[in-house]
Amino acid sequence: MRTLTQELGFDLHWQMPNGERFALVGLLRELQPTLSLEIGTYQGGSLQVLARFSEAVISVDIDPGVPARLANKFPNVEFRSGDSKRLLPDLVRELNEQKRAVDFVLIDGDHSAAGVRRDIEVLLELQPQRQMVFILHDSWGISPFVHQVELDFIPGIYHYETYDTAEARSMWGGFACAVLLPEKRTGGLVIRESQIGLYQAVKRDSRHRFDGIDRLKRRMLRVLRRIVKRV
Repeated sequence: MRTLTQELGFDLHWQMPNGERFALVGLLRELQPTLSLEIGTYQGGSLQVLARFSEAVISVDIDPGVPARLANKFPNVEFRSGDSKRLLPDLVRELNEQKRAVDFVLIDGDHSAAGVRRDIEVLLELQPQRQMVFILHDSWGISPFVHQVELDFIPGIYHYETYDTAEARSMWGGFACAVLLPEKRTGGLVIRESQIGLYQAVKRDSRHRFDGIDRLKRRMLRVLRRIVKRV
């Protein structure tokens, strides 16, 4: 049975859940970007949406096989293969020097904390020529051109059972959204987390419940050592 997103003509494997899929379709249909940038293409699920609603797309993925699999499907996409930590600084410099306006950025590549932070920090060096919208799954950073941030633009989901690359009882996905403008903001930046209560409630039943347990153990050991010294 075909899904609703397949009925829209998006047939490639797409890991995003339905809420994220329809949010991405609706947002891009509204924005109609001249140039979009995608970090992390995988099998082209989100790229097929970017390519339909954008005049041009730059795809960055560590897998050198991505262009061979997808280039003939998307004539308006420029593929760049390699590690984002090497490619992105040069790409951002190139776009800034050319004063090319990037309208939409999807960050969905390296999901490690350090990798996400690095990609965001580099991409925030982009100089907005007009409104620029960032969508990402994992985190956020600070730039004087950022005017709005909502970490729970689309809340994440909870996989009770194993699904695709997600382990059982794991929390995945969700979109953070940020809006950048050419002019610098004049006040402080408020980062909204409208669904923080939902996140905390789900985390208590997830495999992530004891994330940070090593830090807790280290604190307990320090306390125990102090107690032993007193005895």
